[in-house]
Amino acid sequence: MRKKKKISFLMNSSTELLYYYITAPVKLSEWFADNVISIGNRYIFTWYNYDETCFLIKKKPYQYVRYKWEQDVDNKYYFEFFIKKNNLNVYLKITDFAIKTEIKKSKMWWKNRIKKLKNITKV
Repeated sequence: MRKKKKISFLMNSSTELLYYYITAPVKLSEWFADNVISIGNRYIFTWYNYDETCFLIKKKPYQYVRYKWEQDVDNKYYFEFFIKKNNLNVYLKITDFAIKTEIKKSKMWWKNRIKKLKNITKV
C-alpha cells in the first residue's frame, strides 16, 4: 500500500509560466522526463527509452493539474501539481503516493526534478 506525501517548493516564477511547465508536453520534457507527448488527455512520459502512460484527470488553469498513471486507473493514487501564490511568493506543492520504504527516495527524486525546473523558470 502506498502512502500519500506532499512536498512544497518555493519557486522564483510566475504562476502562468509555472502552469505552462507542468502541463505542456514540450515543457515537461525539459525537466520532468526525457520526452513527453500527449494525445488529448493521455500523456506518454519517456525516461531512458522506457515509456509510462498517464492521464490528465483534473485541472484548473494557473492553479493545479492532476495526473493518474495508467496502472493506477482503478485505484485512488495520482500525482498533482498545485500552484499557490502567497503575497509575493509562489509555491509549487506536489502530492504523490509512494510505498513506505521508498518515500525518502521519492522525495529526493522530486527535489532533483524541481531543482531542474527552478533553473529553467527562474525570473
